[in-house]
Amino acid sequence: MTTPLTSAPADKPKVKIITNPRRLLILTPTTQSLTTIPPLLHSLTGVPITNPPQQEKEPESKEAPTTQTTSFAGYTTHSPLRLSTKYYTAEVPLWVDEIPLLEKTESSTQWRTEFLSGEAEIVREAVGALVVCVHAPELSSNPTDRDTDIADREDVRAVRELMRDVGAVKSVIDEERGGMGDVPGVLVLVGGKKSASGTAKAAATATATAMAEDELGLGVGDDELGEDAAPLSVGWWEDQMFDMGLFGWEVIEWDPAEQGGEVTRNKFGEYEGMPRIKEVLETHDWTASGDSFDVDELDMDDDFDEFMSGDKSHSRGFGDEVNELEREMFGLRMAIERGGDGHDDSEGENEGEEEEDQVESIEALMLRMQSIRDMSADMPEAQRKRFAAKAVQDIMRDL
Repeated sequence: MTTPLTSAPADKPKVKIITNPRRLLILTPTTQSLTTIPPLLHSLTGVPITNPPQQEKEPESKEAPTTQTTSFAGYTTHSPLRLSTKYYTAEVPLWVDEIPLLEKTESSTQWRTEFLSGEAEIVREAVGALVVCVHAPELSSNPTDRDTDIADREDVRAVRELMRDVGAVKSVIDEERGGMGDVPGVLVLVGGKKSASGTAKAAATATATAMAEDELGLGVGDDELGEDAAPLSVGWWEDQMFDMGLFGWEVIEWDPAEQGGEVTRNKFGEYEGMPRIKEVLETHDWTASGDSFDVDELDMDDDFDEFMSGDKSHSRGFGDEVNELEREMFGLRMAIERGGDGHDDSEGENEGEEEEDQVESIEALMLRMQSIRDMSADMPEAQRKRFAAKAVQDIMRDL
């Protein structure tokens, strides 16, 4: 009896492994960082903060002792955000920074100026997405506030100014990459989730009005009733962003108390809360520019740490980059030497000769790397950096 032919299963698409993804930059007001960052990072990555970063606090007088205070400004050592989709997997490094709000001595404008400087170019290049985490302003119960524009209220205006400055940085990053919206932006409103119309009573009123309009056949929908534009709702903040010329931003309400709770969706079928935040980040391509090697991107994490801490007075040169290249070459060599297993004999001879040539080339490049280190050891720092940069570029062209 003839065995019926069965079609071979279709090959599953290969999942791309992004080995050097861009970074997720998380921003929060300085006065809110202790209450927003720990729960956000825990919920986002599944890893709690066990040892909050400490910084020395300036003593009020010369006689006063130096004290330690918790600060997330320049925090880069948290566990990465592990993303896994049917298209790619990546471990996205997290960068956290604090931004002051409408203070006398400094404000978010100062942060924007620093981030748009030439020194910060390498930092902008490394940013893959922006998340701004703020306490959600609440509606006031004071009757005297009803006659004032809520957008002019001090706490609301502070968030608007913050988003204007962060949005300016995002726009520059988009332009530097040749298009609008290349870098996702998420504004996270932290607090208890409010209805679209701000209060339960208003929501009920809007629903009843909508039903009445439907009965009368007037064809007025929810959007035309202005439900989404209720003060301080998600729709209201989206309108504010649009009015300020900020595009490519997603506004999401998130309540830390709902961690691990029921997954909910809005009326458009979209996830809400942390699932929506993760969904937005998963839809982004975290691959660095063309997977190409760029000397200016070497030592990126250390440059970011120095930039965040305000220490721009020195540079370590390219010693670590030389070591890193040597390790990569050594790993490549080991991979080549282990390669070829499982091939038939007819292909083995030709591939073996090619592999020997590749190993010899890598050995020669490793010797050149050692020569670079020796030759630049006694040079002044600026000269050593230029020399090493040119040498590394030459070697990478050979690779």
